[in-house]
Amino acid sequence: MTVIREITTDQFLSSLQKFDYVSFQQTPFWAEARRADWPEFASVGWYADDPDPISVAIIRYRRIPGTTKRFAFIPYGPLIDWDNADIGEQLAALRTYLESKNVIGVRMLPYISLHRWDNATVRAGLREPTARHFRDLAPDRTNPTALRLKAIMRDSGWIEKSVPQETRIDYGLFNFRMNLEDRTEDEVLAGMHKTWRYNAKKASREGIEIDLATISEVGDFQRLFTSTGDRNGFPTLSTDFFRTMWTHLGQGLPGRFTTHFARFEGELLGATTTVRVSSTAECIHTATDTSKPRVKPSNALYLATIRQLLSEGAKTYDLGGVKDCLDLETSASGLVRFKTEMGADAHEYMGAWELPIAPRAYAAATRAMPVYAAAKSRLEALKRSAAGLRS
Repeated sequence: MTVIREITTDQFLSSLQKFDYVSFQQTPFWAEARRADWPEFASVGWYADDPDPISVAIIRYRRIPGTTKRFAFIPYGPLIDWDNADIGEQLAALRTYLESKNVIGVRMLPYISLHRWDNATVRAGLREPTARHFRDLAPDRTNPTALRLKAIMRDSGWIEKSVPQETRIDYGLFNFRMNLEDRTEDEVLAGMHKTWRYNAKKASREGIEIDLATISEVGDFQRLFTSTGDRNGFPTLSTDFFRTMWTHLGQGLPGRFTTHFARFEGELLGATTTVRVSSTAECIHTATDTSKPRVKPSNALYLATIRQLLSEGAKTYDLGGVKDCLDLETSASGLVRFKTEMGADAHEYMGAWELPIAPRAYAAATRAMPVYAAAKSRLEALKRSAAGLRS
């Protein structure tokens, strides 16, 4: 019989070496950074016959306002050997454990690729007028493990949901991954489109300088990120958010957290944060100033990051999410094209799944929580506006 027990941070971290695809979101450091939204969290392990856990997870909790009930969230997890595990038994153990913790429902975002489109396929799709979305292209690989997991989850009462707005900044349904395993820099460059390579060389010729930022420069990062978000229509984040992220991911992470800045004649034109836990590195946030496009700061940033990851022995570089858009007439396709020209493959992940453990309470809470989240968001916006007026 499989049971779940809380484990220490050291026990959790020692278990990570068994998994290649470990997101920073499945670490206690990121859970600490997100306490403002999910005030409670626990590191847990699945135990069967061995003294060591066979699977692990970081579970975040949020109390339902005015009640003792809780909602649980497992971002980019759990960490389970999905190919070989008894998934039904492990999901049953999860439900039993959460019931004991007064949880009425749980959301889970497994870090598993469902479909993959090879780089050449996406390049061809961008040239095809009738291809407007990834699903207009036949995938080069469909993961049978992911299909099996979806079937078992449906049979176990889980419901497939759209990725909630509040988590989209941390979780992309469509992502690009670059394979770095056993490859040299020359081999990685050879897999890029000639235009991307040219622009990276152009950045160097123009005099773009790349350096590693420190936490003392978090305000500069936030201002650049805010201007990028305002220009592209995605939510922005406060300086306190980035300072908290910097603090927690920069201390104790079993990998590395870095922020690269791209400067031209002393002016900050680009920045990107990257985190690596196991053999997989993830791009978390990217910000750019478009006032001097000719100097190509984004190409310089990503090339510097790739060189760093190759030197560290990373196997995979997750470039982050994109919108489901292949239509070159739409601005959202620009990021798809940029990452495609880097030589990365596109992946559709498993998406968001929710399990109503106490159906009536869950239904009431899911109606109330968006209203509560919207009110909280408005309050935070007012606080940021007031802080801006005081500064």
